[in-house]
Amino acid sequence: MLAVAVVLLGLLSTSYGALQLKPYNETALSMFLANDFNHDGVITLVELESSFDKYDANGDGIESRHEYTEYICAVSPSLYQLSHWLFDDYDFNHDHHLTKQDYDSLFAVMDANHDGNVTAEEFIAYWERIFPKYETIGQHGQHFAHGNSACH
Repeated sequence: MLAVAVVLLGLLSTSYGALQLKPYNETALSMFLANDFNHDGVITLVELESSFDKYDANGDGIESRHEYTEYICAVSPSLYQLSHWLFDDYDFNHDHHLTKQDYDSLFAVMDANHDGNVTAEEFIAYWERIFPKYETIGQHGQHFAHGNSACH
C-alpha cells in the first residue's frame, strides 16, 4: 500500500486544494504497475502484504492509525490527509487497526473473479469505484475528523 500512496503523490495535482485523480483509469493503472512488484501483470496477495511491515513501526503485527499516517507523512507529507481516508477504507473490520486480515479483505474485494490474482482490469475497476469520494478531500477547508490537517 506504500506504493499506492507514493504513486498517488506522483499523479496528483491540486486545484483549489482538492485532489485531481482523473482520469481514474490512468491513475489506477499507474498504481497497479507500481504494486506489481515482479512485473508479471498481476498483483498477488504476497505482493499486497509485502508493504505491511513498513507501516508496522513497532513490529507487533498491527498497524495503528498513527503508525500508518505517520509513515505516509514521512514519505509523502502532501498525502497525510488522504492517508486517514485510505486507512478507514483499508480497515475492513472497523477495529481502528490494520492487520494482514484487512489486507486479505482488500485483496478479496479487488480480486473480482476470486482466482488469487488481481489483474490490471480488476484493480482499475476497484479504484474507479473508490476515487470519486476522494475528489473533494481538502476542498473548502475540509479536514479529516481523526487527525490534524497537516503532518505533525
